[in-house]
Amino acid sequence: MVLPHGDEFLSLLVCDVSGHGIGSALLANRIYSETISSLRSGIPLADMLRQLNRFVMQDIAGSVFFCTLAVARLDRDARRMIFAGAGHPPAMIVQPGEEPRMLESRSGVLGLMPDAVDGEATLEVDLRQRDRVVLYTDGLTDVFDSRGEILGIEGVQEFVRETAVLLFPEMKQGILDRIAAWREGPPGDDISLVMLELR
Repeated sequence: MVLPHGDEFLSLLVCDVSGHGIGSALLANRIYSETISSLRSGIPLADMLRQLNRFVMQDIAGSVFFCTLAVARLDRDARRMIFAGAGHPPAMIVQPGEEPRMLESRSGVLGLMPDAVDGEATLEVDLRQRDRVVLYTDGLTDVFDSRGEILGIEGVQEFVRETAVLLFPEMKQGILDRIAAWREGPPGDDISLVMLELR
């Protein structure tokens, strides 16, 4: 999801809820609504994660669901990005022809423990022109080939590096095509892939 904040900021968000089916879809919708409300309010991302963790633990108490997410808030003028991840696969920043930089989650899965959010939950990153920011769910990493080997984060990182030399509008499909060619059979999980190029 991409959410603008006037002319100053732009937020990118990817969220993943445990399980499948109607229950997970309804929970994902509630979490997205809470997250969007928090993002629009402009509160610090670490506070947003703490609010979401309380929301999942208290308002959805007794459920078997939990969630992971990655969120990035970009300052359009200063070329700065604040990133926060909670139990989520690392985000990546890549330049064409370069190795992707990995942005690891500092907090744990939301909804499992009251103190899931790290005291230093966010990190700030300087961005350059032509940087491409890549957020995704584990539907990309947790796929298996015909030998039963998992693609994993390193496999996705390699596909991001390879496709970064393509024109930006072609990069997303390039990643998805490589994963589909590598994977044995149909997708076993939902896939979300959100990307942005800084100009």
